Order: sequence, then C-alpha cells, then structure tokens
Amino acid sequence: MIIQNDEKALELFKDSFFNILDKINDPLIFINKDGIVIYVNSAYEYQVGIPREKILYRNLKEKHPEDKLLKVLETGQPIKEYAHYNKTLGYDIIADFIPLKDAAGIVQGVIGVGNANVVYKINRHLQALVVGGEGKTRQRTINAKNLDAFKDIISDDPKMLHCLNIAASVARTDASVMLRGETGTGKELIADAIHRASNRSDSPFVEINCAAIPENLLESELFGYVSGAFTGARATGKKGKIEKAHNGTLFLDEIGDIPLGIQVKLLRFTQEKYIERLGETKKIPVNTRIISATNRNLEQMIQQRDFRIDLFYRLNVVPIFVPPLGERITDISLLSYHFLDHYTTKYNKKLSFTPDAIKQLQDYPWPGNVRELKNVVEQAVILCQTDKITISDLRLNFFDTTTANKPFTLHLGSAVEALEKKIITEALARTKNNKSRAIDYLGISRSAFYAKLKKYNIPDQ
Repeated sequence: MIIQNDEKALELFKDSFFNILDKINDPLIFINKDGIVIYVNSAYEYQVGIPREKILYRNLKEKHPEDKLLKVLETGQPIKEYAHYNKTLGYDIIADFIPLKDAAGIVQGVIGVGNANVVYKINRHLQALVVGGEGKTRQRTINAKNLDAFKDIISDDPKMLHCLNIAASVARTDASVMLRGETGTGKELIADAIHRASNRSDSPFVEINCAAIPENLLESELFGYVSGAFTGARATGKKGKIEKAHNGTLFLDEIGDIPLGIQVKLLRFTQEKYIERLGETKKIPVNTRIISATNRNLEQMIQQRDFRIDLFYRLNVVPIFVPPLGERITDISLLSYHFLDHYTTKYNKKLSFTPDAIKQLQDYPWPGNVRELKNVVEQAVILCQTDKITISDLRLNFFDTTTANKPFTLHLGSAVEALEKKIITEALARTKNNKSRAIDYLGISRSAFYAKLKKYNIPDQ
C-alpha cells in the first residue's frame, strides 16, 4: 500500500471512509512514521477497552517500544497472520501488520489489522493463571493452533467464553471431556474444535449418536464384529467406531442413552484400552480419546441406576457446561447477524433486521437454542419480501405473546425443564437463598438439588 505523506494518509480516514472503517468487525490501528497513533476504529476501541480519545496521538515508541507495529515501521517488511502475546493489549492476538510506503518506497506509517473472532478474547476475559517457578504466577497463553480450531464458534458471552477457555486448555491433553447442555447449543462444534486443537488432529474424529442407533445395533457399531457374529452381519466383518478412531478422537453424543449392558463394555475399554469385536475374543489394543456429550441429568440417572457411576467418573474427567442460548443474550444478536450474512449470500439477497425484529429475537426463550435460531433466520431470509426483516417475518412458533411474553413450548422435555428451573428459583427466593430450607421445600435429595443448580446454571451463592 502506498501513500504520499501523513496528510494524505489522514485524508483517507475522513468523512464517509471513517464510517466504513468503524463498521469493520476487525480491530484496526494506524500509526505514522514517528510511531504515533493517528487512527483506531471502534472495534479496536472495544477490544482494548479504552476510549479512542485516550489512544489517539499516543507515541508507541515511548510506552510500548517492542510493539510489532514499530518493528514493521523499522524494517518495512509486513507481518502476516502473526499469533503472539501483545504487551500493549495484554492478551493473545492474531494480526496482520502492513507498512505504508510513499512513491520512493519510504515507510510513512503502518496499519495493524487484528482478527475479531471472539475466541481471541478468551485470554482477555477469562485467561486462567498457572503457577510458575518459585511460587510466582505467569499467564498461560493459548497457541495459534488452538485459536484456529475454535474460530468457527461465535460468542461474546462470558459463560460461553469460559467454556471455550476450558475446552482450549484441555485440548492438548488426552483427558476425557464431557460436554453438558441442552440440545442445539453447539456441543458437537466444541467437540470437533477440541479434536482439531489436539495432538490427535491428524488422526480421525469419529462421531456416533448413541440415541439414534437401536440398542441391538449399537454394540456392533461401537465395537465392530467378525464374519458370522449375527444374522445379517457382513461376510468380511466390520470395524467399530472405537477402532476407527484409533490415535484420534471418539465423540459419543447422547451418552446418557447407552444401555447398561453396553456401558459395562465401554467401561472396560476406558480401563483396559482394548476392545473385542462381536463374535471373537481377540483383544485389539486401541488408543482413542473419548469426548462425550449429553443433555440428560446423569446424576439423577445414577441414582435411578440407569447410568453406571464408575463409567461416569471415567468420562467426566473434565466437564464443560455449555449454556443455553436463552441465557446468552448478547450472543443472540451476534449469531443472528452471522446467520443473516450467511443466508443472504447463499440466497443472493440484501437484507437487514429492524430494531424491533432484533428485540423480538432477544426476548424469545430459544428452546431449540442455536439450531433453532439458525432455522428461524434462514426462513426469514427466504420469505422476506422487502429489504428489512421485521417481526412479521420471524416464525417464532413457540412464543406466546398473549401471556405476558412467557415462553410456551410443545416440547415436553423443554417445558418440564423450564418449570423445574422456575420452581427451584422460587424456592431459593422464598427461603432467602437458604439451601437447606429450599431442599426441604422441594422434597429432593441434597445431591439432586446441587446437580440441578449446575444443570440450570442457577448461581450457588
């Protein structure tokens, strides 16, 4: 990029061009040849958390002499997609640094463009601390591979960012992870991201939905079989999902739906690290990491003897609780615009939301979570006949506007959970947050009570 001098460079950022740059989601900063900040956009202002008035005209050479902007200013060489810990910002970023040269090839300034993907905010918001030498603390950074693996997960909600931070932290280990949360919250995306950020990323990521396969077939799907193992078996036999995931990751979705008999065999595999195909006794060693997911209350299932406690502890080494979309208000508009961009491109339309439409989306309880939101936006894009998506274009089938904006759903599981959460919250309110009295009111065990607090993300204060 070539400019003539500072005055001409500044002209580029005036009037309408200022507004264009301020609408860019990526943080952008521009310094002149003296290392003085002469422009930042609103995304940069938000990411740093400091008003731009306090950033403009700051001399980086005086306060941040090691900043990458100054290195490019000195060398004249661009730096592309550089992942590093930025001392100016205080957290990890991935950014491009581009020198601005005049006609003679002399550097007159530098533009820095960061990646706005919300995963890069993990370190800023919720970066965990680890103990360093001699009892000191040091900041733990997340490397570029981890960040890239999580780039497709869009969120700006603190609870969700906390989940992503845990997921990125555990990714480089072989620990078993259990993803807990309602259907449609994105557990599959997180499981895939953990695999891609792991040392096993070059090996298979194998998924199986334990609820979608009949009980009499699930065992053969997991463990495989040999010729003649049962009626209808292939003559050549078949590898099971566990064996196919050798050196990689096995994602067991809907783990709560595995029958007890198969739970025993799965437990043996987690302990012994070998499998036996149906129809033979040969032990086949398999090196597979397990990530599981469920929307069921496994603690309650354990009490009812529907789920083995020993298997639970094997799979639940690192639990990650994924919050429902209804509790991530800031994410609703963020995801709505993300899906709008996707589907307007797909269907070759130019559309935007009216403020009332966004408010309606934010007020809706989203029993189907992100999956439902995605469907609602796609339907609105297809059916909208103007250039604005209004409330009338939103097909929010389970929202009853005649009953004081209370959610209504025909999905029995969602309705029961919503009522259960409301009753527990009311019991805590009536007892002024006295847990023992609330447990007496509810007539449930202490362990079940605390399991429900965790399940519904009710603050344990």
